[in-house]
Amino acid sequence: MKTLSINLAAGQRLNFHLGGNYFHLLETTGPVDVDFLRRGAVESEARDMEFGFFAKPSFGFDELAFDSATTQTIKIAVGFGDGGYSRTTGSVQIIGQADTMAQTAPAVTNASGLLLAANASRKLLVVQNNDTVGNVFLNLAGAAATVAGGIKIEPGGSLILDTHLPASAIYAIGDIASNTKVVVVES
Repeated sequence: MKTLSINLAAGQRLNFHLGGNYFHLLETTGPVDVDFLRRGAVESEARDMEFGFFAKPSFGFDELAFDSATTQTIKIAVGFGDGGYSRTTGSVQIIGQADTMAQTAPAVTNASGLLLAANASRKLLVVQNNDTVGNVFLNLAGAAATVAGGIKIEPGGSLILDTHLPASAIYAIGDIASNTKVVVVES
């Protein structure tokens, strides 16, 4: 297998006398038309192909032709038999990038109290109840928490929100006098 870099001018057709039965388009910046020729005749064609396109024409080819609507440099791999290429070009965007986390351990009592202030930029919320007997109840809507109407986190349990997060203040209440084993992580 061999690789080639080819400079294409906009609207120009380039022919290469290059034989094989495996073709892979490794790099492009725009669509490319590829013709597979055998003995001067187009046996197969691929239109508007971009990087990653590959073909294994059963008849093979002894010539390749390229057309591009834009000026660009392409890179191809050509060979006989099966082949492969697992290289990626371009840019990669990572969703959920690293962020600064704030971790606190507020005491939750049997009276409703502020657990976290309002935060319109909140991206992650984790509340873990590490107590062995006391339950924690949350109100995510910015109002006082109640045992009867709160989101219950049992002993050893957690609440993790990482997609739809409350921007409002978060209040908590417990069913024991004081729970000092609550951990809150926010970013």
